[in-house]
Amino acid sequence: MQNNVTGKPKSLNEKWLLVGTLLSNTGNSMLWPVTTLYMTSVLQQSFTTAGLVLMIGALISVFGAFVGGKLFDRWRPYESMIIAAMIILISVVSLIFWNGWPVFAGLIWLANFGMGLEQTLVNSFATTIPGEKTRIVFNNMYIVLNIGVVLGTLAVGYLFDYGFSLLMMISTVLYSGLLLIIVTKFNVPTHHFTSSTDFSAEQTLAPKQHEVKFQLTSVLIAIGGLLFITYLSYMLWETVMAPHMKDLGMPTRNYADLWMINGITIIFLQKFVSNWANKHPYHVSVILGSVIFASSFFFLIFVQSFWQIVLVFELLTIGEMLQSPQVPAWVAQITPKSVAGQAQGFVSMMIQSGRVVGPMYSGIMMDHGLMNILFISVFVVMIGITISLSVIVYRSKNIDTAGQA
Repeated sequence: MQNNVTGKPKSLNEKWLLVGTLLSNTGNSMLWPVTTLYMTSVLQQSFTTAGLVLMIGALISVFGAFVGGKLFDRWRPYESMIIAAMIILISVVSLIFWNGWPVFAGLIWLANFGMGLEQTLVNSFATTIPGEKTRIVFNNMYIVLNIGVVLGTLAVGYLFDYGFSLLMMISTVLYSGLLLIIVTKFNVPTHHFTSSTDFSAEQTLAPKQHEVKFQLTSVLIAIGGLLFITYLSYMLWETVMAPHMKDLGMPTRNYADLWMINGITIIFLQKFVSNWANKHPYHVSVILGSVIFASSFFFLIFVQSFWQIVLVFELLTIGEMLQSPQVPAWVAQITPKSVAGQAQGFVSMMIQSGRVVGPMYSGIMMDHGLMNILFISVFVVMIGITISLSVIVYRSKNIDTAGQA
């Protein structure tokens, strides 16, 4: 543990947390968009196989995230961060030299485990930073994350044609930098600052007889379904859209340009969209965002040129900004504080479930040449769940009004 000149434990500087987030997300974004493209165009594997690899990788990331949380709470966060960074670094270094089939899949899965560990641990370290509200720290991380996505996907788009090994060399440099920052800056106490603002003594000392069990209400079930189809749909852009754009005659760099535009849009419009959303009830923002998000897949049926895809992706991005940040807060509002962890665990479970199913589903549809049916299917299901959520919220509000009359 490091100490400053006053003898007080030295806390983690937010600056180093953000730099680490930038490096890790840039490196991560050089792996996930290239997996399907590399497997299908270089390794000559089917889209179904690529989807299976991504699906297993998502499951492994979930397991890594679970392990990362346990390590942070019950073992040594600093050493855990070093282990996570080293697992990812070993994976990308190995991919420079061994990137044939099926070794490629095994190393990608090892990297997925390390990334699941690292992302959970980084988020946990973010809660220990004193002097700032946790929500501000996470907002800053969200912006930096999107900058990393822009840089990583740009590198893939413009350097993929020069060889996969070159991308992994760049990733090696990024993760080496991350490991250096972790070793030199993350050896700080992690339990001195977590309870002062986020938990009250009343919550901590609440007697067990007053504990409330987490229950799935109709609203929560509808929200869960919406999260599932949202992230299943989002995986289409991370998996089959790169080869689909190639089939439409567009170069790989156009796919990278899309993610750059997506990241820039989020960076510049996030505050404006959040300010609007914060003035309205949660369900208004979530339902409106879901309708906009879903409509983007309907319009994908008709696109033939890059500028049309840009417009559709911007539509999806606006829907994402309205919906995604509001859902966890809405769930927290409608569930008891005593089950907040279980409630947010439910949110994470539904998101990851969509990420697991998405690559496999899209891969099968792509292999059978059913891209338009793929787009229309996610549009119809998402609109259907959104309508169901709207009806449930409307009915619950009427019941509350009748009860107060």
